[in-house]
Amino acid sequence: MAQGVGLQVTTTPKDLTQVSKKARKSILKGVPRAVLRTGVYGMGIIKERTADGRGYLGAFRAYSPEYMATLSKEGKPTSPVDLFNTGQMLRSMQTRRKDKRTAEIYFDNKEAAEKAAMNNKSRPFFGFNRKEEKALGEFFRNQL
Repeated sequence: MAQGVGLQVTTTPKDLTQVSKKARKSILKGVPRAVLRTGVYGMGIIKERTADGRGYLGAFRAYSPEYMATLSKEGKPTSPVDLFNTGQMLRSMQTRRKDKRTAEIYFDNKEAAEKAAMNNKSRPFFGFNRKEEKALGEFFRNQL
């Protein structure tokens, strides 16, 4: 089971006829690499935000009292809620280029994909808000 979020890049110039042939070729040649790098950057956004206890919709809700007791017994922190118990789920997050204009962030492990899907229902972390989408677009343009 693959859990993934697509990242569609639509920020390349629509009309390349105004650009010289050499510059156009250079831009088009750089798009696939820029798409992949943007996917990696997006994956970093998700991991960093999650480690801070935030999803793309805001702060995560607290763990249940039962789960907090289990974490405390294991000597693990109960705050902030960072979805990091063993590290297996976030460690299995990967990115790949689906086509020339699309990068995909996914989980390469079935167990991790199932955990991510379950966590994403109660604590949405696997996606981007408008501010992050804008940052991804800017990053993509800078990569070209």
